[in-house]
Amino acid sequence: MPTLNWLGKDKIVNYAAHVPYHVLNHGYNFGGSSGNKIIHGDNLIALKSLLPLYEGKVKCIYIDPPYNTGNEGWVYNDNVNSPQFQKWLGQVVGREGEDYSRHDKWLCMMYPRLKLLKRLLADDGAIFISIDDNEVANLKLICDEIFGSQNFVAQITWQKRTSRSNDAKYFSVNHDFILIYARNKEFWKLKKLSRGEEIPKGYSNPDNDPRGVWTSTGISAPTESKAGNYPITAPSGKIFFPPTGRHWSYSKENYLALLADNRIWFGKDGNNSPRKKTFWSDVQGGLVPFTVWLRDEIGDTQDAKHEVKNIFDGANLFDTPKPTRLIERILKLATDKNSIVLDSFAGSGTTAHAVLNLNAADGGSRKFILIEMEPYAETITAERVRRVIEGYGKVEGTGGSFDYYEVGEPLFVEDEINPAVDIEQVRAYVWATETATKYEKPECDDCAAFMGVYKDVAYYFYEGALDSDFLATMRTRADAYIIFAESCAVGEEFLQRYKIEFKKIPRDIMVER
Repeated sequence: MPTLNWLGKDKIVNYAAHVPYHVLNHGYNFGGSSGNKIIHGDNLIALKSLLPLYEGKVKCIYIDPPYNTGNEGWVYNDNVNSPQFQKWLGQVVGREGEDYSRHDKWLCMMYPRLKLLKRLLADDGAIFISIDDNEVANLKLICDEIFGSQNFVAQITWQKRTSRSNDAKYFSVNHDFILIYARNKEFWKLKKLSRGEEIPKGYSNPDNDPRGVWTSTGISAPTESKAGNYPITAPSGKIFFPPTGRHWSYSKENYLALLADNRIWFGKDGNNSPRKKTFWSDVQGGLVPFTVWLRDEIGDTQDAKHEVKNIFDGANLFDTPKPTRLIERILKLATDKNSIVLDSFAGSGTTAHAVLNLNAADGGSRKFILIEMEPYAETITAERVRRVIEGYGKVEGTGGSFDYYEVGEPLFVEDEINPAVDIEQVRAYVWATETATKYEKPECDDCAAFMGVYKDVAYYFYEGALDSDFLATMRTRADAYIIFAESCAVGEEFLQRYKIEFKKIPRDIMVER
């Protein structure tokens, strides 16, 4: 398989494995507890911090990363020369990064993030990536490398605008792309579009039939049949017989029933050979979607811009946001009612808006996780979600809730637990890496080191020695015990007899998982 090389790749290809785990500091809860999250901070660090709880659990990822256009005028800084990125690049690849082209820098930024996103995807999950002509070729190659070319699903062309730019140097570009990769194409199933969501080419309603749009097919069949050889009179008075060597597909009785039900079409002037009308509302089972998505079906950037302005009382905050209908289309194709949806370049919060809309429409309980590194994560991203939940203007609220987080301190500093991190956050990390479930501080009579029981195994985290004095404080009975401690003063025979596994702090909680 062809691979893409660029300046800095040797330093970045395995970088994701070495990104330190940082704690996520809870800021506030809006509307109750639902599992929805909005995280402010570097998305590379935030993605790593999601792994203990969410690795292999995310059904659908949508990202709208910087397109690398060099345009610095947007609120979303679509430029790899931004100060934040330059600082990160200098830390990772060194001063030679100053000589990299913007394409080299963009690839250095994207590669480790895509590696972490792959780890978060469920086996039956998929990632959708918006991009334009600037980097689509490079993105396709690195996605083939990371996700596997065998897991490529499609490259969608989305009509993002209809207006023409006459000052364009060559062509007026009116499309973007969406690359789709499955985590494992063998397990991933694309859902079909429901009726009315996409009307295929060839359907129309020239006679204004109240049953909606329809298409027509001829009503003759091969070979001759005496029962199917009868005259049909068109509204114009013209008489039709089956073509030579053919017969009408319906008996005369069935034909007359179709005619009475206005299901026979003779053309606009009533003078053409008869054809049977098939209504779009009669089509069953849904449709496989096209790879070209038109703005009439899912909106364009102008629709999205007006939508954001309406939410924010007319303020023009984003020039090219994505329309909610676009993300809703993706969610309908790629999620179930209880799926987890992740967007690590959250921008104005369209993905959360789409999740809330879809849940309100079909009674689902999809969860969203948004990550945004820019300062507007709270004032725009989270604020939009608040307004969508409560309602804005004449638009009724969807209901829902979310928790807001800030990326906090690294858990380890120089191979030791960071003293600036609260001990309960350390325990939450240990519990998540051991059980892949959320830590809830237990309320019981066991010792203060007790974390809980998972699958008949009791877990303890103790900043001291595992000795007889500590063992005497334990109250919980379980089939086995895992005890994190700084040292162990109990013999191996005793540990085996009572099914106790000792794990050393911090050594055994620093393993990359």
